[in-house]
Amino acid sequence: MELPNSAYLYTLALIAIGFVGFSAIVLILRQSAGSALSSLDTIVARLFMTRGFTITYLSMLPMLLAAFDLSQSAVWRISSALAGVSLAVMHVGYQLLRGRITGEPTPFHLWFYTGSGLVFGIVLLVNSVAIVPTAVGAIYVAAVTLDMIQASIAFVQHFGFMIDQLSRQAKDRS
Repeated sequence: MELPNSAYLYTLALIAIGFVGFSAIVLILRQSAGSALSSLDTIVARLFMTRGFTITYLSMLPMLLAAFDLSQSAVWRISSALAGVSLAVMHVGYQLLRGRITGEPTPFHLWFYTGSGLVFGIVLLVNSVAIVPTAVGAIYVAAVTLDMIQASIAFVQHFGFMIDQLSRQAKDRS
């Protein structure tokens, strides 16, 4: 059975896997610029790669479930439940890991990212009970897309922090 939005989700999976590759390239470039990776840099890099892979798999999940000849409603509801749990665990888990590694309070912008990611997860969990049965697939696609957009914005912001840090280190060496 061909699911509505499957081409879109496959495209989103390609974007997400590209995001993973680009994250790895930036990490390598940072190291080659002579800057050692801190524990926080390592956990942030892992987070971006994990998010990219998670979005990739969540984008393919509905088509995988459809291969078992489940009804469209069941496909979207099961996908929503699994995606909701995945996003909630990933976003809350990052805050726990970050706190353990840095021992510092979380900056406001990270609470925004965690909160919005948690909202996407909760929306998907609610979607799994099909309160709006005609929109279950659309809500799934929108929530997974919004999480990918949010990851991209967070990545660009973190990349800016990395550039600032590299610039300060270069000035200190001069």
